[in-house]
Amino acid sequence: MQTVTVPWGSWFGKKQLPLTFPQDWKVRVASMAGAPNLSRAEIRKAFAAPIGQQTIRKLAKGKKTAVIAVDDLTRPTEAHRFLPFIVEGLNKGGIKDENIKIILAIGCHRPLMKGEQEKKLGKKMANRFPVFNHHPYENLVNLGTTSRGTPVQINRHFMEADVKIGVGFITPHPMAGFGGGGKIVIPGLGSMETIEKNHTPAHMGKIGGTGFSQDLDKNELRLDIEDGARMAGLDLIVNSVGTSDGKTAGVFVGDLVKAHRAAVEMARKVYVTEAPVDVDVGIFNAFPEDTELAQAQKALNVWTGNMSRRIVREGGAVIIATASSDGLGFHSLMDVGMRLHKKVDHRQTIADIFKGRRVFVLSPNCSPCDLYNRYPQTVTIRNKWNDLLQDLEAGGSSQTVAIFPNGSLQYTLNE
Repeated sequence: MQTVTVPWGSWFGKKQLPLTFPQDWKVRVASMAGAPNLSRAEIRKAFAAPIGQQTIRKLAKGKKTAVIAVDDLTRPTEAHRFLPFIVEGLNKGGIKDENIKIILAIGCHRPLMKGEQEKKLGKKMANRFPVFNHHPYENLVNLGTTSRGTPVQINRHFMEADVKIGVGFITPHPMAGFGGGGKIVIPGLGSMETIEKNHTPAHMGKIGGTGFSQDLDKNELRLDIEDGARMAGLDLIVNSVGTSDGKTAGVFVGDLVKAHRAAVEMARKVYVTEAPVDVDVGIFNAFPEDTELAQAQKALNVWTGNMSRRIVREGGAVIIATASSDGLGFHSLMDVGMRLHKKVDHRQTIADIFKGRRVFVLSPNCSPCDLYNRYPQTVTIRNKWNDLLQDLEAGGSSQTVAIFPNGSLQYTLNE
């Protein structure tokens, strides 16, 4: 047998999952271009020269209060590495610790409890400042509507601060092109009405897109988000680009659009992948966005971002691999019974991938009951690799296999 390992369990140990294959199978690991982890000095340099905005110290001068909005564990953002620089700038600008708050911009996701807050923020920061979980139904301020008609109702703690900073991550996103930027505000800090109105046209296939090479300045969903974030007064973002092992390849500080676009430019270089076509088996690993099954379909980003490239042949096998350490997960807009609930195959690109192929989910922490909340009955779940391998071996010998270790981050270019 031959063995390949893939990264596994973001925020929950970051292990390596071994995958074994018969010796005569042709196994290829299709890794992203990648980049090394940033040093502390390199992070400090990014804060010293923000893009299209003043330094945090200058922003804080003459101001009394500040708020820092941070994404949750469904994103691998190493906020604990950035917060010391943010707080240093606020303090040097004259804002005292007692006037700084941290808000977890969870949008429709679940709240983070103490231990999880310490993971994300760092133990020292999580205990130095008051930390609040955003709630999409309470503690909101109505700011009017965007130019596209989205009601902008934003977290009150955020709106009451003099200086507003958002910390997020650049990941390929099937509707907004890429994550990060103004998304820390919408959906991160929005009301349910705000999030629903912003998301609905994209879910209906009317705006947004799945091509990660597209011009973000033409993505109507992204532009609506940025319009709302401007209305909310988001002063500065800190956005990171990830490495293949869940660390930080780049950090961009500055204006919510200019710094975001610079970060995306780097992400397109770091995440780009040379992918094969028409293999018998494709293994799409969700790491580093593998905390819950509700996010697992993002493992297919490397394919859905460029549907002109048929990675797995018709009749082949598609495997979504996810640690899903939190199990099914939670989403108060898209879970069963919620306003925008749809199974994952209702999105056209994923429906096309599932059509005529065997689809499996590999997850040790999920059951069929979890799976069929999100996936059609045609999908099979396996908790152990060896059991799934038996399913694959039934498809014949000498198979070709492509493994995408970071499917949620990776994307391919047109030939």
